[in-house]
Amino acid sequence: MRFVLAACILLSLTACAAPPVDERNTYETFLNSRNLSLPRPDHFQHCRGYGCVIRDDVTLSKAEWDAVTGVFRGVNSAADERVATGKAIGLLERIVGPKTGTDGDLGGTFRETGEKQMDCVDESTNTTMYLAMLQNDLLLKFHRVQRPTYRTPMSTMGTGKFWPHFTAVMTDKKTHAAWAVDSWARDNGFPAEILPLNDWVNGAGLSENDGAKFKLKKGK
Repeated sequence: MRFVLAACILLSLTACAAPPVDERNTYETFLNSRNLSLPRPDHFQHCRGYGCVIRDDVTLSKAEWDAVTGVFRGVNSAADERVATGKAIGLLERIVGPKTGTDGDLGGTFRETGEKQMDCVDESTNTTMYLAMLQNDLLLKFHRVQRPTYRTPMSTMGTGKFWPHFTAVMTDKKTHAAWAVDSWARDNGFPAEILPLNDWVNGAGLSENDGAKFKLKKGK
C-alpha cells in the first residue's frame, strides 16, 4: 500500500503525468492550446524545466538551418526520411542546447532535475516544433506531422515501464502508419528514436536507463 501511495504521489508531481491532449487536435491546435506560436527557424519557442514551464525564444541562423536541411540530401524513401529525421532532431538539439542551456540535458526524467533539464512533455513538444519546421520547409516528403500522443502504465504492463509518457508523432503519407519520434531517453544531441507508434504505445523503445547507457557518437 505504501508503494502504491508513493507511486501516486510521484505521478502527481511529474509533468509526464499531465492529462493527454485532445486526440482531435492537429499539431497546430496542440501548440495553440499550449499558447505556443507556430515555429519558424528564425523564431520559435523551446520548452524546458519540466512540463514546458520555461520557454525560451530561439532563433536559428541561415547557416544553422542549412546544416539541418543538408541532413535530408539524398533521401529517396520513407525509410530514409525517418533516419534523416532522427538525425535532424539530434542536430537541432545540439544547435539549440547552448542557446537555452539545455546542452547538458540528460535523457529520461529522473536522472537529473532542474531548470535546464527536460521531461517527456518538454521533449515531445520541442520535437513537434522541430518536425513542424521540417515539414513547413518541405523537407518531409513522405510523412506528415501529427499532435503528440501518450502511453499509460496500463499499456506497458509487464515491460518495466511504469510511468505515463508522451512522444511526438508523424504518419506515413502513403501507408498512414503512425511513427513515434521520441527524443526523451537519450541525452541531448543524440538522434531521436523513431519506431512504429503501436509498438511504442505497448512499451517498445528505450527506457530511461537504456538511454543512460547509449554511447554512440552524437550525430551518428
